[in-house]
Amino acid sequence: MNPSIKFLLILIVSIELTFVLNYQVNLIVAIITGIYLVFSKLSWKRYLLLITMPILPVLGAWTSFTTFGSHEMAITMMTRIVAYIFLGAAFSFTTDMILLLDTLEQKFRVPTTFVYGLRGALSFVPRVKQEVQTIRTAALMRGESLTFYSPQLFFKAILVSLRWSTRLAEAMASHGFTENADRSHFQPIAIKKRDWVIATSLLLILQCIILYL
Repeated sequence: MNPSIKFLLILIVSIELTFVLNYQVNLIVAIITGIYLVFSKLSWKRYLLLITMPILPVLGAWTSFTTFGSHEMAITMMTRIVAYIFLGAAFSFTTDMILLLDTLEQKFRVPTTFVYGLRGALSFVPRVKQEVQTIRTAALMRGESLTFYSPQLFFKAILVSLRWSTRLAEAMASHGFTENADRSHFQPIAIKKRDWVIATSLLLILQCIILYL
């Protein structure tokens, strides 16, 4: 499925779940999304993250709603949290972000400055990790240990990112990038009718489930 259609589908389903106070609907959405994630063949680390991530917010919802509300509301909130986490994982773990940005630019008229800025930021992620490791190693050579929550680490990483952003802007301008200018595309994006049919069918099935339950 095209990433933009998947994004719209998950966004609509998430908004609908906000207004539905039925734990059965939440469970069905979570189970269907979980099956989709299983067939997506993710790494075991991501499956482990999916299992452990809901524990704390689910316990928090259970404690607060059983203390100040009712058991029925607590169950609804717990299942809603799990459904939201699985929906988010179904998008973030299985979506090609570059393809999503290209689709938003070509089919949904998202400004090119925004799209190419995000593409540049995504390409910097591996370099940011490497730079953070370099900063921590340099600190160790001075006898100073920087943990992942050390303010100095974040401050130095932000300074490096600002320098990179300036270089990225200069590189884009030197390659002829002009904001809001007409441009051709090396890889034109096409949204297949099958994607619309699948998304519409899933939404109709969800409406039937909500009405039936």
